[in-house]
Amino acid sequence: MKLEVFESKQGTKVVTASNLHAVLKLPVRQYGSMTRRWMRDLYEFGDGIRRPQAYRDYAKRARPGEPIEDFYLTLELAKLIALRTNSKDKLKLVRLLETVAHNGQMSLFQQAA
Repeated sequence: MKLEVFESKQGTKVVTASNLHAVLKLPVRQYGSMTRRWMRDLYEFGDGIRRPQAYRDYAKRARPGEPIEDFYLTLELAKLIALRTNSKDKLKLVRLLETVAHNGQMSLFQQAA
């Protein structure tokens, strides 16, 4: 399965929770409980340690008639979620998300704190 990255009119790049779950090859039965856990858990964002905030880090994806909830996730939140999973493909996926976040350029140097 391939990771699909969407871009909003404002230029924000996002992925869907259902696609991220499938790309990480996590058990399908656990999708609902995992997405709820993803939204309640604490992560170390660039601006500090906090919980994901609606309309800042994620937004509900409107899909009328679909039995499961889906969300749009920012690339930063998707990276943090992927690193916390027990998927074998998480490192490859995080590197891909990092590349997409920097418009195809690998970030070789990080700013010192």
